[in-house]
Amino acid sequence: MKKPGIIEGTALLTTIFFFGAMNGGSLFAFLFLYLAPLPLFILGLKKDSPWCGLVGAVAAVSLYFITTPQMSIMYLLAIAGPTTFFCEKATSRAGPSLDGWYSISNLCLFIIAPPTFLFVLLTAYFWLYGQGLGFVLIEKTNEIFDLYITALKGQGQNINPSISLQLNNVKKSFSDTAPALIAIFWMSLIVLNGLIAQSILRKLKQNQRPSFAIREVQIPRLFVVTLLSSITLAIFLNGELGYLVTNLTPILAFPVMLAGLGVVHMLADKTKYNGSILFFLYLIITFSRWAAILVVLVGIADHFLKLRNKVQADKLQ
Repeated sequence: MKKPGIIEGTALLTTIFFFGAMNGGSLFAFLFLYLAPLPLFILGLKKDSPWCGLVGAVAAVSLYFITTPQMSIMYLLAIAGPTTFFCEKATSRAGPSLDGWYSISNLCLFIIAPPTFLFVLLTAYFWLYGQGLGFVLIEKTNEIFDLYITALKGQGQNINPSISLQLNNVKKSFSDTAPALIAIFWMSLIVLNGLIAQSILRKLKQNQRPSFAIREVQIPRLFVVTLLSSITLAIFLNGELGYLVTNLTPILAFPVMLAGLGVVHMLADKTKYNGSILFFLYLIITFSRWAAILVVLVGIADHFLKLRNKVQADKLQ
């Protein structure tokens, strides 16, 4: 049995992270939001530690009383629930490979399940009982941008046609891809915190399972074919179904991008500057969707052309 106080302390830390993110407007608020799952991941991946789910529940209850019921539910669905699920899978001995552990490839496929299910559910709901999720998001985006323009005009700033056109382009781009952007942000949050937690535990020699390695990510053929089919449908479909497939495609592409990053990691390891190369690569991917698409293409090519095997063969020679 663990020392008294670890549950309360970790729950409080998690709550503070999330509370700070939702109630601040600074760069630190964004940092708090991105680190919100870290304490839970540390507990969930730690050797002989059964506290992840209980700590998440305590944090959710704390948020209920400290903030609002809506924030508590959001924390439970976006942070506590998924983190507990992934930790349970990552530390389960029922996996098909890696000496009984679920491989990082399997875990990367698990990660798309929550956003895919939620997005399809919301799309179906708004399609049946409203005018479609896309229409609702366009309305909300228009409201936000109208408030922004009103605030600018209130400060005495003129909105010339050029700026107005740019704002309209940003508005359309965001409303068209908002579900995918939110899902990618969330999946990145889960992956990053899981890797950080495992790295911390490995250094402390408290990790329950072998370490994750991004270069080991390999995606099954059926999934790659599904992604290619989704890309094809997104090109030709319109309306609410087209909106669904267009936003579902980047979600499906996320594990394939991780596989592409695995190949890039292997290539970078062959140089003396692998740390610098990977730093700038991740920086570019963060701000450029075209760079991310290129890495996805590398992941697809790796599946069919076995690029990592060729890189490994060159390394051994």
